[in-house]
Amino acid sequence: MKLNRSLGLLLLFWHAFCVAQEVSLLNQFNGRYDYTAIGNTLNTAENGGGAPCEILTSSAAELSLEPDQTVINALLYWAGSGTGDFEVQLNGSEIRPDRTFALALDDTRSFFAAVTDITELVQSTGSGTYTLSELDLSSIIETYCPTGTNFAGWSIVIVYEDPDLPLNQLNMYEGLERVPETISIELESLNVLDDEGAKIGFLAWEGDAALSVTETLSINGDIISNPPLNPADNAFNSTNSFTGSDVLYNMDIDFYSIEDNIEPGDTSALIELTSGQDFVMINNIVTVLNSQLPDATASIDTVSDPSCGERQLSVDYTIYNINSTDVLLAGTPIAFYANATLVGTAATLADIPIDGQESQAISLNIPEAVPNAFNLRIVADDTGSGTGVVAELNETNNEAELPVRLVKFPEFPLPQDLERCDAVGDEFFDLNDALTGIDPELILSFHESEADANTGDNPIVDPTNYLPLSTTQTIYVRVANADCFVVSSFEIRVIICPLPDASVSLPDPITACRGRILDLTLRVFNTAGTAPLPVGTPISLYVDGVFFLGLDTPTAIAIGGFIDLEFQLALDAALPDEFSLLAVVDDLGDGSGTVEELDETNNTFKTTVRFENIPELPTLPDLSACDLGFDTATFDLTQITEENFEDLTGEIRYFTSASDALLGIGAIVNPRQFNNSSNPQQIYVRFDNSICFDIVSFELSVENCPPVIPQGFSPNGDGINDLFEIVGLLDVFPDHRLEIYSRLGNLIYTGNNQTGHWNGVPNKGLARSSGPVSPGVYYYVLFLGDENYDTLSGWLYLNRE
Repeated sequence: MKLNRSLGLLLLFWHAFCVAQEVSLLNQFNGRYDYTAIGNTLNTAENGGGAPCEILTSSAAELSLEPDQTVINALLYWAGSGTGDFEVQLNGSEIRPDRTFALALDDTRSFFAAVTDITELVQSTGSGTYTLSELDLSSIIETYCPTGTNFAGWSIVIVYEDPDLPLNQLNMYEGLERVPETISIELESLNVLDDEGAKIGFLAWEGDAALSVTETLSINGDIISNPPLNPADNAFNSTNSFTGSDVLYNMDIDFYSIEDNIEPGDTSALIELTSGQDFVMINNIVTVLNSQLPDATASIDTVSDPSCGERQLSVDYTIYNINSTDVLLAGTPIAFYANATLVGTAATLADIPIDGQESQAISLNIPEAVPNAFNLRIVADDTGSGTGVVAELNETNNEAELPVRLVKFPEFPLPQDLERCDAVGDEFFDLNDALTGIDPELILSFHESEADANTGDNPIVDPTNYLPLSTTQTIYVRVANADCFVVSSFEIRVIICPLPDASVSLPDPITACRGRILDLTLRVFNTAGTAPLPVGTPISLYVDGVFFLGLDTPTAIAIGGFIDLEFQLALDAALPDEFSLLAVVDDLGDGSGTVEELDETNNTFKTTVRFENIPELPTLPDLSACDLGFDTATFDLTQITEENFEDLTGEIRYFTSASDALLGIGAIVNPRQFNNSSNPQQIYVRFDNSICFDIVSFELSVENCPPVIPQGFSPNGDGINDLFEIVGLLDVFPDHRLEIYSRLGNLIYTGNNQTGHWNGVPNKGLARSSGPVSPGVYYYVLFLGDENYDTLSGWLYLNRE
């Protein structure tokens, strides 16, 4: 069935305010069914035209059923002006709505309707008086009276079964829509065999007998009527066709015969309702047609549990012909789908009567392209292409589906055989190495027999460290997922093969000295090997069990050979006086190696390292020398150690800083002629012997010594003794002043640190501009400018020969 809608052009303005629910199919009854309706208005007169503005709260109606008429369904509808009263009573029973409807004519006028299923109440009450009460709209009705839109009423629509009736299709539609909008209902999937008893009825609210502008009901384009009660142009005129009443104010409970408007063989029908002026609300429509069609439905009853790896399903299913009006013929096609993939077809074996069913079984092969988890779907009246061959009352209810999950064997790479070389001691295997790249979600267990693997009994407790029972042994592996398992096998073999055999040695014990780099030689052997020890074999050194240094062999070591590795260790000052030094060949520093060997147990050598000290060195005296100028002097540093280290055997070196002395770098190159660089200056002496070293220091200081004054000089230009050179004066006593006097006591010369030594030329008195003075005796006075020394004076002889 299909509903078509077209908008009336005359009253578009009204439609802007309407909020409604489309009239659509509510129920379909197929069989020997018909219907009747009762109800009553709560208006005391037709609204508008000066009628009194009053409303009742209750009214009654009579239901009369024949003895063979059995109530199948009964719906109570009530409606009125306003937003609604949803608490009413029927024959004293409290009634509440199952569904409600609302429609607005404009922003001040709204209307409501409600419906509830009262099938059990009508079945138990049967024929008799039905009174609706407590529908009270008195508080709001005055708002609607001026516009003639005040109303209230109720109706019961009863579907009944009667064995004397033909096989009918009864369709019940429900909603709340207003006319003058054209309401069109297209009935499809019909198979009209006989037009006898065909009819259409409706429940409408707010119709007025006085308004009759194109109020029509038509079927297949023919306007139908029921004169004199329902003229062709006034379908909504406050009447009840079931009772013949024309005072059902502002509501209509009408039905029309359509025997002349439908023909045997029709497969569809079009129903239309129109109104050109009167404001009418359609709440319920019922059609009764003698249409005889089957209605195929299906169910999947059971699906066999597939075995592991199987993709074949045994399916039990049932095809039904329930709620139908004709037999479902044998040969009706059936299709089976895994998701969207067609996996099988079948057909009904026999005619299935009305309300009958047929159960069958089918075996389906599920293609590999279909995932393991899928929906199995059965479709009745489907040739396998999505199309059917049987006309049915309902073409939308042919399917049923069931989720299915196939179980499959776990997939994993083929196990690989494992081999270990026969070396010293037992050979252990990690059985997991046989299954590289396996899904970690799979469950593995290893077994020594195939029977145990199949039952899952007696798994190998520690497969990562398995000791074989023989040199060649079959291991069975059980690989399982959540549903299935597979047993496979592989071999483990202990074979004879050429292998190196690394061992290592160190001096034992080792004497060390704190602060001194420890020079060691480590020997790596391949004495018992049957193959060379490869280049790059790792070696690790551990101090008291803690990794300290990593080495590796620079070359391969031949069978029976060895190499010596010389290296240095810078030992931490925080180490105890005695500690262990462990050398491990074929060790990466974490206990693991890279070389497979004949004997993995002889790779270590442990020695003890002891810190030793030499006898304490004596305290050295400080050394001083006369200033040669600028606070410098030349020192023989060996003088101190020769006098104080005469009983010690070892190497003596001299340094200008304690750090250089500690590291043994930057020793003074010529300690016998050392010029100080500061005054005073500390000198550090490092004494090394075969055990250790020690460092002591002494201080160098430069002093001002009395200058040495000659008794004469000969400034004759021969380059020998040309100056009055006072040793230990210049730059030693920078503030000195020298005065030279003649025999007569006249000052002829003054000098200082800047003028240098006197060359015999006067610079004072009358003779200062002449040449060198005459030979003879002169007198000097030397002021040293040092508070520790007195002024010096004496004579000198100047000779020119």
